[in-house]
This record gives sequence, C-alpha cells and structure tokens, in this order.
Amino acid sequence: MSQISLFLKSAVLTTVLVPLLWVLSLGRYERAEHWLSDVYFAKLYRAAHITEPKTIIVSGSNSLFGFDSKTLEDKIGRPVVNLAGHAGLSLDFHIKMAEKFAKPGDLIVMPLELSYYAARPDLTAWQVANMSSWGAKYMDWSPGILLNFFRNSSFTSILTRTLIRRIPGDAESKVLATVDANTAIGALDWHGYSYKSMNSRGDILLKWAPPMAIADQPYTYGFTSDFAIQRLQSLQANLIEHGAMLRLTWPATMRNRLFDLSREKDQSIVQSIKDRLTVAGLSIICDPQTFQFERQFFLETNMHINAEAAERRMEALGVCMSDSG
Repeated sequence: MSQISLFLKSAVLTTVLVPLLWVLSLGRYERAEHWLSDVYFAKLYRAAHITEPKTIIVSGSNSLFGFDSKTLEDKIGRPVVNLAGHAGLSLDFHIKMAEKFAKPGDLIVMPLELSYYAARPDLTAWQVANMSSWGAKYMDWSPGILLNFFRNSSFTSILTRTLIRRIPGDAESKVLATVDANTAIGALDWHGYSYKSMNSRGDILLKWAPPMAIADQPYTYGFTSDFAIQRLQSLQANLIEHGAMLRLTWPATMRNRLFDLSREKDQSIVQSIKDRLTVAGLSIICDPQTFQFERQFFLETNMHINAEAAERRMEALGVCMSDSG
C-alpha cells in the first residue's frame, strides 16, 4: 500500500473518529465548575414541582448569592424559584432555563449582570469546558451547536472526558435533604461553592464568607449588543406566547471608585442601557441605585452580597415589582 493511500486512510479515520469520540465524551469529567451540577439539580427539582403560578429568578451569581426567595414570596404573594447560577454561563443558557420552566401565569425576573447586555455569540473556553461536561445535559445539541462547540474544543479536553468518566457529585437524595435542612436554618455560614451553602429555593444566603480583597469593578461601559437585544426580544416573545411575562431588573453591584451610581457619569451609563432596552421593547424595572451596596456588605467577590444586604434588596425588589404590575 502506497504512502499516499495510508495517509488518506489515516485522514479519513481522523476526520470520522475524532468528532465521534468528542460526541461520545460529552457529559463526562473535565476540569470545570462541577459544583453547579448539584446546585442546578436542586433548583430544577423545585421548579418542576411547583404547579401554581410562580416567579422565576434567572441570572448569574449576583442572584444565586444575596437573594432571599422566602422574603420575596411573602412580599409578592406567590412562590419564587431561584434559577440563578454563574455569570460565566452564556446568555443563551439562562434564556433556556427561563423558557424550559416558564408556565402560563409565571413571571420571569432577570437581574442580569450588566456584562450580559454586551453579550456576543462567541463561546469562551470556560463555557465550552462547562457545557461539555456537567452542562451537557442542559444543552440542545442541534447540529449547528455541536459543530460550534466542536470547533472550540481542544483534543486534550476530549481525551480527558474519554478517560475520566465520572463527574463528582453526591446522591440526589442527599442533595435534596441538605437543601431542605438549610431552608429551616435561614442564613447560613460558608460551606464553599456547593449546594451545602444553598437552601431549597435556590438561594445561597450567607452571614459571612472567607475574607478576600475585593477589587474595584466598573461592571459596564454602557455598550449593549445587538445579539443581547435580539436574544432577549426572542425570549420575551416566547414567554408571551406561552402566557408568561418577562421583567428585566438590575443586579446587585458594589459602590466603588470605578462604578458609583450616586455619580451622574455612572447614572448616564446605566441609563444608556435602559434607553436601548426600552427602544427595543424591553422594560427594565426598579432603580439600579437601590441595588448598589457598600463594600462591607459583600462576601468574597464584588457580585455576592451577604444576608443583611439581601433583605434590603428584597424589600426594594418587592416594592418595585408591585408598582410595575
């Protein structure tokens, strides 16, 4: 057999086997934020078992931490499910969570991190790793999505997922028992990034976390992308079609020298986001200043507020949700 024939056969095998190996490896272990797997299991379990009209919270971790769903329930008179996760997840991931669990009569409240309004369709390496491992079960693996993720995958990650089968996690019964027990306690002490720090409504509501130096953060420069607008418009249309409603609102932010909503400059930046959303037919409720807190109320990052600030946040959110209808 000639060298050319051997080369062609090798090329064909590589072209077929590598993509096949990649598909078969999806959902197996590689280095990623696997604690989110158990966290989302507990959240989705609650979402699936509420039959009456509910409010669903969808965003990154500014609402996973520092959100008290029970307090908000008491203020608005309907069940609250906190489906907030991680700000590194794509905007489309959060949109899928909203669409999957929204039922007629539901209200979807999205306190999106301000960076999401500048979202683009490009995948980050973090998103590829997480969605190819624990997040694979949450993806709609259409041919186009498969191809896009494959193009952004490394051969090393494919080998890792092929050779290491099990994603770390606890038994579902243990997860549910733990979050139920946490619900009775209220605000918790730090148990790390884990469902062990979370209650059954999906909140990580903490008294304290290990002290860390928290960097100043500008959060946004006011840019709003066409991609973000189009995806949020599509979400709103889909929700309305299914008898549900969308309300965007502001995330928790830290007052610092790079982003201070008492200053006119930073007020104009968030106003530019609001104006762009309004023109696109997307309303964003509440005053962003009511969700900005001083540095002492933050835990271990500039997105995660403590239980004390969370109660103030719920008070403000409950009032403006009632005012906006």
